Amino acid sequence: MKITRVSSVVYRQPIKAGPKITFGGDARDAFETLLVRVETDAGITGWGEAFPHRVWPALRLLIDNLIAPACIGADASDIAGTMQMLAYRYHNVGRAGPLMYIFSGIDTALWDIAGKAAGKPIYKLLGGASIDKIPAYASLLRYGDTATVVRVVEEALSRGAKHVKIHETGKDEITATAQLLAKHKAGSLMVDVNAHWTVPEALAATAPLRGLGLKWVEEPVWPPEDFAGARKVKESGIGVAIGENTLTLTDFARLIDGRFVDYVQPSVAKIGGISVARDIYDMANKAGVAVAPHSAYFSAGLIATAHVIAALSPAPMLERLYVDLDDDPFGGWYEPKDGYVTVPQGPGLGIEPDLKLLEKRRVN
Repeated sequence: MKITRVSSVVYRQPIKAGPKITFGGDARDAFETLLVRVETDAGITGWGEAFPHRVWPALRLLIDNLIAPACIGADASDIAGTMQMLAYRYHNVGRAGPLMYIFSGIDTALWDIAGKAAGKPIYKLLGGASIDKIPAYASLLRYGDTATVVRVVEEALSRGAKHVKIHETGKDEITATAQLLAKHKAGSLMVDVNAHWTVPEALAATAPLRGLGLKWVEEPVWPPEDFAGARKVKESGIGVAIGENTLTLTDFARLIDGRFVDYVQPSVAKIGGISVARDIYDMANKAGVAVAPHSAYFSAGLIATAHVIAALSPAPMLERLYVDLDDDPFGGWYEPKDGYVTVPQGPGLGIEPDLKLLEKRRVN
């Protein structure tokens, strides 16, 4: 089965009315998604997602002008061989970052094709037993205001969320959220500070948080690849998670082997797709290190993450950005019910995008 075409599709989903939010330091009123579409001579089409935030214009140029032509004629059924060919051919362009985001989309699309050819969902191809749902945690965007954070968390809990992650750095916002979850007898609280602090700042800022029962503080130090600094925060007595900006399998191996943190967080749309996420899970599970995938996106990458978690995680939990969007081409499958999302059971990813909606929201 040969690849006949690889193309990119960028679409934009507006955020429904609500409080002003920031994401990655930018004000937001919509999210862009970059899909990678792989077509074959067997008539099977696969879909993947390349991490899109802020970099999708560059990714689209790279896919359409550099990567796509190299894929034509490659064996779609030989995922490892095809991805190795691309890695060797373009390693001098970069071993991490945008190029790896593109490889993530292609790899996921090839797994989608493999599942469709076999008539099985991806999680079963990965060796997983039957599973129909996964606990999801509400991953809030950044508000920077205690009253707003509390109000949004209250709303998330009222809609069935049991676990919450906030993207705040202030002691007041974090403490108020912890108290609110305790009041409601809810589940875990995670805090993502997006590598906001130096090591001394992180140690000082997390000291008053140690009694709040946080599951983890995410990316507590800058730069995010300062594994030794993250370990200092962990050793101070608070759970630590990093990994969304750890972008090679070699670095994940070092992170896991060194037991630098409590949770490693590969991002399926950044790290190289389902294949590399599977390898990270294999290393981490053998080492007894917990995996909590990063999945701050909405389409094929999030679906792929659900399949990987369903197949490989001893303690499954899926990150779901807590934001309401209009016109979801993948049918809003990610909407949690009573704190759970449904694992798609169809072949491959299990969900096909609505091509009319893709065209409606397409960014040219």
